[in-house]
Parts: sequence; structure tokens; C-alpha cells
Amino acid sequence: METFVKTSHTVAPGGGAVSVLIVVFPIALTIVAGWAARASGLVPDEHWRGVETLSFRVLIPAILVFAIARADLSPDRIGPLALSLVTVCFLVGLAVLALRLTFRNLMGDPSWSTVFQTSTRWNAFVSLAAADLMAGADGVLLVAVSMAVLVPLINIGNVFALVSLLDGETGPRRLARTLLTNPLIIGCLLGLAINFLLGGLPGPIDTSLEIVGRAALGVGLLTVGAGIEAGRLTRVRAPVALGCALRPFGATVLFLAVATIVGLSETEKIIGVLVMSVPAASNGFIVAKAMGGDADLYADILAWQLLLCLGAIPLFLYAASL
Repeated sequence: METFVKTSHTVAPGGGAVSVLIVVFPIALTIVAGWAARASGLVPDEHWRGVETLSFRVLIPAILVFAIARADLSPDRIGPLALSLVTVCFLVGLAVLALRLTFRNLMGDPSWSTVFQTSTRWNAFVSLAAADLMAGADGVLLVAVSMAVLVPLINIGNVFALVSLLDGETGPRRLARTLLTNPLIIGCLLGLAINFLLGGLPGPIDTSLEIVGRAALGVGLLTVGAGIEAGRLTRVRAPVALGCALRPFGATVLFLAVATIVGLSETEKIIGVLVMSVPAASNGFIVAKAMGGDADLYADILAWQLLLCLGAIPLFLYAASL
């Protein structure tokens, strides 16, 4: 049985610029299809909310449980990549806070909190689909493990950053509730528990989650496309430019530097690029609204990141394969 989604375009690392473009092109087409389905009214706006909820609460958590439950989680297998990703996310977040101290008059703290979020959060829909095409089942596994490591840390870090910048009212109980009700964190924790306690999933459940996983990647990309609002691409201002400079460009360049120092393998570099060069996660928009951040700025930055990543991903994947 296949470990995960089988495709006719699986590309081995080191395949060159043409292979990288072959990987990104179907992703771009699927995103455009999602945008067209919404823009044309084929799928009404109110229905996309249900699709997004299904993806966030069922499909992506199913991928996490499926991949992590059967993964080799030994430190020598995932340690260097996980450490590199955590280091880069920490440094990028620190850079945003340092820029706020230096250029505090550039924008208000709600906007700085949004720049922090759009620089540290990442869209797993795009990463998982690209990893499947670029590195097959092993790539999906490494992205899932990266999510298991980064999702809890990023959510904790973003909640603390927003509370610090916005003086919102929160506490340990609210923070714990926010984290423990996050479907992505639940999926990670459940996958880890099954891995360590059972050593894998029973056959029928394993097959069922594999079927769900096949749907998750395509549906996730369609929802990314449906979230694009072309009108927001005209709103180019300093905070938008800063958010796009940090992600997908600054974070990815920093990762490649760290990966070279640590000595990651080519496949690990490719997976790291697919984490750092994708746009921010759309759920950060909801967090910004709920906690008093600049939600409109989040949407503007996200629209440009989605466009820019289609060029940044092949550029950095090619650099990682050299």
C-alpha cells in the first residue's frame, strides 16, 4: 500500500530548475482554480467558510495524525531539521520586535503584531502539497513532523507576542484553552501519542486517514486560492512591503544559511524551504480580529505573499538543490 498520495509528477531532489517549475505549476493552477471558483460564484462565498472549517478541523489534522503516528521520530532523524526551523522562526520573530523598537513610528502596535504573525506563521496546505510533489511520502512526513514541532511553538509565541504588544486581557488558563482547542495541535498531540504508545495505527484506521489525506491537499489549495482578493494587491504600503520582505524572502534566506551551517541534507533543505517560503497561515487573520490586531493589514500582506511565493518557491528550491 502507498505511504501517502501518489502522483505522476513526483520529482526527486536535485532535479534542476525545470523539475522545480513542474512541481510549482500544478500548485499554482489549483490555487487559481480555487480563486476562479469563488470569483465566478460557482461556489458562493458563504460555502467557502464550511470548506475552510472542514480543512482546518478535519482534513489537515487527519494528515498530521496519519503521518506522525507512523513516523521515525528519533532525534538523529528529525533533530537537526527541527532545530534549524525553530531557530529561524525565533530569529525572525526577534527581528520583528527589534524593528519595532527601531522604527516604532512606522505603524501602531496592532500593525506590528500583524507583521509578527505574517512573518512567523506558515500555510501548511501549500507546504504539504509541494512536499508530496517534490519529495513524495518522505517529504510529506518531514513537513508533518515540522508541523508537530512548530505549530505549538508558533501558536504560543504569537499569543504571547499579541498580548505583549496589544496589552490584551489573557492568562495561563485562556492561553492553555486556546492552544488545546486548536485542531492542528490536537492532531499533532494525537499523532505523537499513537506513535509512542502504539507504534502506529491499526490497518482500517490507517487506510481511512490515507483516503482523507488524498482529499486534504487539493481542498487545502483550493481554499488558499478562494481567499485571494485581487483588490488587495493594490494596497502596497510600508507595512505590506515589510511583511513580504520577511516572508517569503528573509525567512527562507536565513533558513538556507542555518541549514548550510548545520549541514542538513538536500531533502531537509527542500522541506525547510517549503516551510519558510510559503505564505502565512490564513487562521492568523482570525487571531488578529479576536485579539485586536490589524486584520485588514493581515489580509493585504497575505494576498501579496500568495502571489510572491509562486516565484519564491521555485527560486529557493533550486537554490536548495545546488
